[in-house]
Parts: sequence; structure tokens; C-alpha cells
Amino acid sequence: MKNQKDQVSLFKLVFTHNWEDPESDHVVLKIKKDDALMAITSGGCNVLGFLLFDPQVIYTLDINPTQSYLLELKVAAIKSLDFIAFTSFAGLRDSKNRLEQYEKIKPLLSEDARKYWDEQNKIIKNGFIMNGQFEKFIKIAGKFIMLLQGKKRVLGLFNEKSKQEQETYFDKIWNTKRFHYIFKILFNKRMLAKRGLVAEYFHFDDGSTSFSESFYKRAKNAFRDIPIKGNYFLSLYLLGKFQNDHEVPNYLKEENYEMIKAKLDRIKIITADAQGWLDSMPDLSIDCFALSNICELMSEKETHRLFLGIHKTARKGARVIFRNLMIPREVPDKLKDRIVKDETLSKQIYANDRSFVYGKVAAYSIRK
Repeated sequence: MKNQKDQVSLFKLVFTHNWEDPESDHVVLKIKKDDALMAITSGGCNVLGFLLFDPQVIYTLDINPTQSYLLELKVAAIKSLDFIAFTSFAGLRDSKNRLEQYEKIKPLLSEDARKYWDEQNKIIKNGFIMNGQFEKFIKIAGKFIMLLQGKKRVLGLFNEKSKQEQETYFDKIWNTKRFHYIFKILFNKRMLAKRGLVAEYFHFDDGSTSFSESFYKRAKNAFRDIPIKGNYFLSLYLLGKFQNDHEVPNYLKEENYEMIKAKLDRIKIITADAQGWLDSMPDLSIDCFALSNICELMSEKETHRLFLGIHKTARKGARVIFRNLMIPREVPDKLKDRIVKDETLSKQIYANDRSFVYGKVAAYSIRK
């Protein structure tokens, strides 16, 4: 693409939730006691969940300062509140005193985070869950799907079913012409062009010829072949909220709360580009890398620099997971003998990805 920047900068609160399926991360990273992790912050949900594996440290990075402020808010709230109060503050339960709770929380925030959240009364008052820019779009899209598919059909999707019943529900009831229409409207060439993207630029590993076709295939897999029970991503996409208190990310489960609270100081929140930060880190210092899709925000030159930094800082046998949303990125050819893709595991996690927005979810290991 012409005039491509080496690194895209972001400053608005894009996510208040992680849209990377943590189960994929767990399978690939195999986090062990006393491991050192590098993760992309995003909504902070997965970083908090990683604490359950008892790592020594989690370096959580984001180039977007507001994502760092969000994780600061979550950490401060967990430190300050009991489980019921925290989930009420977050927006999982009804509450009328979130602004008062924030006054209790904010002394634990950094000065920059406190200044930011002092000006975000609307998000605080409503609870931070599903209140980033992406989540607001998801809620609008969910209402659109509800309109096209009908409330009865949408709610029926979440009724408990056997594998065969789920397949039949999709084939006979859900997979309507209107469902196909959704992808043609939201992911056609004109819509992509409005976002400065050229559809022909994309490459689809699943054999698709367009983003709408590729996204439909991923959605079909999630709606038809992956168990819907426990898949909180689907309830967020279609209902704009968690369906219940149990089908939620690990950090929002009561049985995990005290364990996570006890280990919060192991999280090191860093606002920086990953390439520069890795350059500053000692060799052989990190065991696991959860990269999300950050390579899409940088040029191929900077992608090469990123993976050079990963190999430098990685301990022998370190594990890596990274994703692509639309723009194809891969480990540079010159590094593929040192950062080795596990093709079998990559196919497995892609096929089982509950979030299904990512066109690529891949697993790698480091050779020294």
C-alpha cells in the first residue's frame, strides 16, 4: 500500500473487552509457574486471566495509552473492591453508585490514567463492559442481526442443544438469506474502500475470494460447529451483553477473584510500541508472547524488527501466538527456521476459535 506508515498510532479507547479467545492462548502458550510473559493489553481481560497460571511477571504492552488506562482501572478496581462490588462497577450487575465507587478506586491510578478517567463519567456510570468504540459497533451490529433474524431465532440459538441439534438449527433455521446478506452489507468492497482498504490486497488462507466470504465461513463455524454453550463471544456479538454470570472471561468469575487479586502486582503495564520495548529488554528473558494482531498496525519492515526482537528476548522453547484480522502478516522468511510455525496446532486453534473474527490464529515456537 502506498504511503504506508511504519507504525500506526492509536489514542482513543477502542476496546474494553478482549476479542482474542483466551482458550487459544492457553493451548499455545502453555504458561507455567514462574514464566515471564509479554502480552498486548487490548481490553486487559486475557492478561488478568493469565495470572491464574502463576507466572512470575506479565509485561503487558499497548501503543494506545487509553488501553493502558483501562487495565489500570480494572487492576485498581479489583484491588479496592470485593467481587460483588467489582462486577457491579464493571457493568456485569446493576448499580447506581459506580461514580462513588470510582472515587474509592482512583487514588490507585497513575496521574495520567486518573486524568483520563475523570473525564469519562459516561463510561464509568454505565460500567466499562462493552463500552469501547469496537464494542459500540458490535452492539449496533447485534441489533441489526436481531432485526433481520428476529428475536425468537436469535434467542433460540442459545437454547441448550446436542451437537447434531446445533448443526440442524444452523442449517434449517439460522442460515437464512438474510444472514448471508449481513456479510454482503458490512464487508463488501465499497465498505472496505471507505476504510482505506482494497479488497484485492487481502489474502485468505481458507480459499475465500473476498472478506465477506471469509468472514461468513468463520461465523458459520462458530454458529454451527463450535459448542455455543460457554461461548460468551456469541452472546456479546448478538445480545450486546453476557448471557449470565457464569459464561464470562475468567477474571469475572467469583472462584478466580481472590487468586487474581493476590497476584496483580505481577502485571507491568507499559505504553510503548512492541518493537522498541523488545529492543530494550535483555536477551533470553521471556517465555511466552501473546501478540494479538499488532503486526497489522505496522509496516513489513517493522514486522521484521518485531520478530527479530522476539527471537532476541525469547528463552529456548518460548511460545508465540499471533493473529491477523484482515491484512496478512507472517514471520519473515529469514526467521522461519528460528521462529517455527506449528501447522497442526495452528489449524486446531483456528478451527476452535470461539471469537472467530480473526482470519488467522497461529502458533509458533522459538529455536535457539
